Amino acid sequence: MKRASIVALLLISTLSFLGAADFNWGIKYGLGFTGIYGADSDYELRYNIREHAATVSDYGYIKVSSSDNKMDLSQSAGLYASLRLFSKTSSIRLGTEVTWDRLVYKQQFRDKVPTTSGLGLSTVFNDKLEGHIAGTIDYFTVPLLISFNQELSEELKQEQYQGAFLYIGPSFSYLYEQTQSKSRGIDAFSQKVDDYVSNVLSNPDPTVTYSYSRQETGSDKFKEFKTDLVMGAGFALKDLFGFGLGKDEFVFDLRYKVSLDDLGDSGLRDAVGLRSIMLYIGCRL
Repeated sequence: MKRASIVALLLISTLSFLGAADFNWGIKYGLGFTGIYGADSDYELRYNIREHAATVSDYGYIKVSSSDNKMDLSQSAGLYASLRLFSKTSSIRLGTEVTWDRLVYKQQFRDKVPTTSGLGLSTVFNDKLEGHIAGTIDYFTVPLLISFNQELSEELKQEQYQGAFLYIGPSFSYLYEQTQSKSRGIDAFSQKVDDYVSNVLSNPDPTVTYSYSRQETGSDKFKEFKTDLVMGAGFALKDLFGFGLGKDEFVFDLRYKVSLDDLGDSGLRDAVGLRSIMLYIGCRL
């Protein structure tokens, strides 16, 4: 991915020399929403309890899954560039970007009662769970986009409106950081499991002890690289403010992006993906 970013920056520099008047570049910022989807998109809290004696054996498990997913506020910022390949009544441009994307989503638990493998556990873990887990993923992203642009006459180019466009293409991302934050309800449930195993479970034989582990779910760990399909549409305006910021030309576009492959990397329940919708504003430099 670092190589892809370097290639994209070199492409921007090279196209600026080769493209001259046909080359556009600038900065852009996007704000929108991201959600998680897929067969394994629910968050599964599962704790496996083991008994340690002469041998290690399974004592039981406690499991509860999220009830629904919610899109959350996400953002993107970076550089963009495009080169006109050819034009008639409309033009086709080749574009690329180098952006930092922070994608955020929530997996919610509403009135969820845990399931357990035994009567002893079911009598203890029978309260409804309320809360959420918020996932935040930072990516460095480089798309490769083909855009179809409306071409204006020389007379219309003197107006503020500078035409509309559609674009589509693949996007390649490198995962920089992934974090999770849990609501107090989720923390309290995890603490209850810890207290039960550490302080409640007992055996007359002092050589018998108990331990537990939490099983990872698909969204606990994402793959280092991901590929998306990007689609969008927008328009350009010039002389928007009249104070001479760069070329005083701004580009607005609405973008939809969806994963092309499963992103989970936990080894279990990995069929998860991300999809985003964002509104961007770009300033041509």
